Amino acid sequence: MTNWQIWLRRFCVVMLVWAALELVVGLLMLISIPFIPADVFTSIEQAMGMAAQDAWTSLGISAMVGSVINIVMALLGIRGAKNPCKITLFFWITLINAVLTAWALASNVSNGVIDPVSLVSGLFIIALAVCAWQVRGQTGYFDNHP
Repeated sequence: MTNWQIWLRRFCVVMLVWAALELVVGLLMLISIPFIPADVFTSIEQAMGMAAQDAWTSLGISAMVGSVINIVMALLGIRGAKNPCKITLFFWITLINAVLTAWALASNVSNGVIDPVSLVSGLFIIALAVCAWQVRGQTGYFDNHP
């Protein structure tokens, strides 16, 4: 395995751990809604100008959906790191995931909510995309074709 393959595998293992944490955070956010006092949501709503409970629910669902995508992506990345000829699917999923993460982050910011889970996932996605590009280059995919 080359250095890029080793780093891709390491980043994918870290992504698996992050996805598990992201799933737990999302579940805790959704489960904790009934236990948060209403006056906390009221003070947040006055400061933000939107329904805080809806924003909290949206962040929890976003974290859970992102974690499922990240788990699939990490498993495909580990497969592609072991065999560079199988990196194509991982590369395209990384690209799609980056677009969806940027879209979710922009949507949340436009609603006045900062989503740290998507921000951290976005940083992982950039690192994975760089590694995937380098591993894909090892297959000769980017060479000049006649």
